[in-house]
Amino acid sequence: MSKITVLGAGNGGQALAAHLAAKGNKVTLFEHPQFKKNIEYLIKNPTIQLKGYLELDAELNAITIDPKQAVKDAEFIFFVAPSFAQKDVLSLIAPFLETGQVLVILPGNFGSLVFSRWLEEQKLPKNILIAETDTIPYACRIVSPGEIEIWGMKDHISIASLPASRTPEVTDRLENIFPIPLKYSPNVLAIGLYNTNMILHCPTMLMNAGRIESEGGNFSFYREGMTESVCAVMEQMDKERIAVGKSLGIDLLSTADDMKSIYNIEGINLRETILNNSVYCSHGNDAPYTVSHRYLEEDVPFLLVPLSALGKKLGVETPLADSVIKLAGAANRTDYYSRGLNLRSLGLEDMDIQQIKDHIN
Repeated sequence: MSKITVLGAGNGGQALAAHLAAKGNKVTLFEHPQFKKNIEYLIKNPTIQLKGYLELDAELNAITIDPKQAVKDAEFIFFVAPSFAQKDVLSLIAPFLETGQVLVILPGNFGSLVFSRWLEEQKLPKNILIAETDTIPYACRIVSPGEIEIWGMKDHISIASLPASRTPEVTDRLENIFPIPLKYSPNVLAIGLYNTNMILHCPTMLMNAGRIESEGGNFSFYREGMTESVCAVMEQMDKERIAVGKSLGIDLLSTADDMKSIYNIEGINLRETILNNSVYCSHGNDAPYTVSHRYLEEDVPFLLVPLSALGKKLGVETPLADSVIKLAGAANRTDYYSRGLNLRSLGLEDMDIQQIKDHIN
C-alpha cells in the first residue's frame, strides 16, 4: 500500500484516484479551494464509481481543499488537471512538499520545466522528483457526482523526468502502483511533443467552429468533425511537429501511428485510424458547444505555442501551427502567444540548442 495524492477532481483525476484506491492504495483527492462546490458531494460520500470499460467502486481515504493535508506524507503526487491550472494548484502545494516525494504531471505539456523554474525563482528547495506523461490513462467523462464513465484506456503512456537521467528511477518507483504500463521517453521536451492533442483538437475545432456554435456540440467530434479535409490539415501540421522533434534529436510517431500504438488499432491513414478507434467513435454526440473549450484554451497555449517557439529557436518553420494559433486567438479574442508557454516560461530562452539538451537530459 502506498500513500498517494491526486491533485484535481475532474474526470481524469477522479478516475485515477478511484483506480489507485481500488488497487489497495491510500488515496487523497485534492481540489483547488475555488472549486470546492465541485467536490461537496464527494466530501460527504467519498466513494467514486467507474463505469463502462472499467467497472469498480472505490472509497478514498480523504477528499480535501487543504494543500498541506493533501500532500503530507504522500509518496506519490499526481497532478491531473488542465495545464492552465498547473501554476495555481502547484503553487498552493509547493510550500508543503517533502523530501523524496515524486510529482507526476498528467499530461505534462512541458509543466515540469515550468514548475522547476518556478521553484528555483521562489527559492524553494528542489528536493522532489518531477516527471510528466504525454497523456492520461483514460478516455472518460463525469456522468454525475462520484460517477465516471470510462470509454477506454490506453495500452500504455510515455513518461520522462526532469532531468531525463532519473526517468528509470521514477518509472521503477511507479511500476507497482500505476494502472497501465509506462514507456520511457527521451526527455520532457519529447513528452510535450508526443502529445498529439495539438494536432487532433485544434484544427478540428477551428474547421468546425460554425457547426460547434450553431449546433451546440450536437455531433460526434471525432467521427463527424474529423472529415477528410480536416484530417488532411492535421497530417500537414503533424509534419511540422515531427520536424521540430527531429531537430532536437527526437523521433516522433505520426499522430496516426501514435493512435494505433496506444489503442492497438489499424488504419491506412489518419482518417481511417480515427474511424477505427471505438474509444472515441462508438458513443454519442460529444463535441464542445463553444470554441472557448479547453481543446483550444489548453492545447493552443500549452502545446502549439511552445511548438512554435521551439521551431523558431531551431530554425524549423511551422506555418500551419502559427496559423492555427492566430486563428484560435482571433476566434477567442485573446493573444495565445502572450498567454502561452514561450522559451522564457520554460527556462530555455538564453540557452543554445546544446545547452537545452544538456539541461533536460
